[in-house]
Amino acid sequence: MKGTGRFLRYLLQLALFWMALFLLQRSLFLALNWNKVSPLPWSDILLTQRYGQPMDLSMSGYLLLPVVLFSIPLLFHDRSIWRTILRMYLIVLVLLSCIIAIADVGLFQSWGSRVNLKALSYLAYPREAFGSMAGAPVLLLVPTLLVLCLLALFVVRRVKPSPELHEGHWLWKVGGIVVAIALCLVAARGGIQDLPIDKSWAYYSRHSVLNLSALNGTWNFMEVLVEPPEFDANPYAYTTTSEADARFASIHSQGKGNAPSIFTTARPNILIVLLESWTADIIEPLGGDSGVTPQFTRLAKDGLLFRNFYSTGFRTEQGICAMLSAFPSQPKTTVIRKFGKFDQLPSLVHVLDSSGFASTYYYAGDVEFANTRSYLEAMGFDVIHDEHSFPIIRRTRWGAYDEELFDFHLGDAERPKQPFFHIIMTSTSHEPFDAPVDEGFKGGDPQLYRNTVHYTDRSLGAFMDRARNMPWWESTLMIVVADHGHFLPHYREAYAAARHRIPLLMTGGALRPELRGTTNDTYASHVDLAATLLHQLHLPADRFTCSRDLFDPTVSHSAFWTFDEGFGMADSVQTVVWEHVGQRVVELRDSTRLQDRDRLLQDGKAQLQVLLDRYIGFNQ
Repeated sequence: MKGTGRFLRYLLQLALFWMALFLLQRSLFLALNWNKVSPLPWSDILLTQRYGQPMDLSMSGYLLLPVVLFSIPLLFHDRSIWRTILRMYLIVLVLLSCIIAIADVGLFQSWGSRVNLKALSYLAYPREAFGSMAGAPVLLLVPTLLVLCLLALFVVRRVKPSPELHEGHWLWKVGGIVVAIALCLVAARGGIQDLPIDKSWAYYSRHSVLNLSALNGTWNFMEVLVEPPEFDANPYAYTTTSEADARFASIHSQGKGNAPSIFTTARPNILIVLLESWTADIIEPLGGDSGVTPQFTRLAKDGLLFRNFYSTGFRTEQGICAMLSAFPSQPKTTVIRKFGKFDQLPSLVHVLDSSGFASTYYYAGDVEFANTRSYLEAMGFDVIHDEHSFPIIRRTRWGAYDEELFDFHLGDAERPKQPFFHIIMTSTSHEPFDAPVDEGFKGGDPQLYRNTVHYTDRSLGAFMDRARNMPWWESTLMIVVADHGHFLPHYREAYAAARHRIPLLMTGGALRPELRGTTNDTYASHVDLAATLLHQLHLPADRFTCSRDLFDPTVSHSAFWTFDEGFGMADSVQTVVWEHVGQRVVELRDSTRLQDRDRLLQDGKAQLQVLLDRYIGFNQ
């Protein structure tokens, strides 16, 4: 019994160590992130420890089970090799757990999530992946990681198995092993309840920072590694397939085609400027900060400004895919990364090409990132320009400065084949907002963001002024729209409607004069651009089943977006955001309109279910 008792005491000490380490990691996550969102009550913050403890215990069970197995030889014969194996196992696991904890802090500040498959998939592009997270406070996180690792190693190295584990009768040893394994397995599944522990145990608040704090980072990372890279079945099957399809068809009815023409010519050129990370929060005519985008404000006075336009996701490739294929972004995965799937999406470029449009895509960075070139090629662009297309004078890690990209376009399109379809994708306002441009905004991350957006705004204004002198201006519709929003400058939650609300402006010589200086309050998102443009051009849009004509008054209009674990919907009377893991509504515009809440909630669930059914149904 003597050796067995010491063996169980050793396991208890390790369990207490892991629980203390996880508590410390959670406290660090909260301390470094709580001020990135709206003020939170202390009672809610303290609840993260209560809701996080079951998952901490579960992860401790998983980590202790190998310790039990490695210790079995020591219970019968003390050998240094097994002590070395135990020591190395614990050191590696401690370091890995600490690295995951600090990486989660940086990822939350950049993406609003913990480590997931979508984030891991970007590691195939190291430069861009680190660029996406470079907005995180590296100078703070690196020293924090070092201190955390040193402290954890200092403690765990002092928790050692007794040299007398082998003492005692073998029956006591076998009994101790059985008890230890049983306790580890019970802890790992979260207790003796019917269903094992899952992520939903950690979700208790409408604030994602609190839910993700309660979620054990090491447990989450382990689940990411073992979960299949693709969906075997639809995880968002809220109702029967026939009911979801019927509701989806009702939501996306194509109307009677009564949209008024917005063009001054039958076949205008279409030029889309995609603005990197612009959010409505910095657009004064949309109720945002004043002084950040004065050129956009000026341009809006000569164009048609949409006041309720939303991004479908939070990454550039999601916005591009939604715009060109009318396929909304998906939680946890990205269709543009999947060969055999994106090939089956409809293409706005193909339809325009069949009508004689010449298509060109302009980008000043690495267009290979996130499989973007493959997708653009599949969509049918005639020419794709990137960082290799012109000499770059100044660049960020994402590509040439926006003014150089605009200059290149004007030179390349001085006398283009018409009608044309061009997309210009900017990049200087991409995280980490480190372009050394002095636009008068001094300070931390919110000011750095405003600074680079102001630079892009200035470059956009100069480009539009020069474009007015081009021979094609009078027959061109200019569409200025963001690829997605951003949590800065007001630290919006990852799911929030305000984070996804973005600018959309239509202007140019081909826009009817009576529309200039007006606004449109229709609720819509990127997916609606395809049907809108094709209907205006009297071209078929039947393959774009998620797309609705912005100008058709006979259809119902709404905006739909997804985030890591849920979706949001908004229309003229209500906004509702649904968190799938916690099975709860986390944002509601009007608490008095419960009927509209329920309607939008069911509409959103149907859209998400149909979206994933279609995604899964694409060829592998």
